[in-house]
Amino acid sequence: MRITVKGKNVDVAPDVRDEAIAKLSRVRRYFDRFIDMEVVFSEEVNPRIEDKVRCEVVLHAKGKYLRASASGPDHVTAIDRAEAKLTRQVRKLKTKLVQKPRLAAAAAHPGNREPAAVGAFEDDDL
Repeated sequence: MRITVKGKNVDVAPDVRDEAIAKLSRVRRYFDRFIDMEVVFSEEVNPRIEDKVRCEVVLHAKGKYLRASASGPDHVTAIDRAEAKLTRQVRKLKTKLVQKPRLAAAAAHPGNREPAAVGAFEDDDL
């Protein structure tokens, strides 16, 4: 997976770049079929906004794009919050991709029904 870290009107320090790559590459534990990831940092200039650093992550998989953005008072907090959001989205995508074939296989074989409860009688049996 190719990871690109950029800054929008901000210079990204090498230690922040390494931290972003290390933390955001952990989403591969849940699903490893990603093509590339783009991380963009920006800073708010409004003095009323407490969380000045913004981290936006776009993850590209085959036919899918996942996007997560988060803000924090510093770069590390913004990365952590974006990683939490992205992890949730990746787990949801993986569950959807795994469950769809299983449901289709269960529907294709109607003979695999649950057995009747023991001791249950129909009207004809009495």
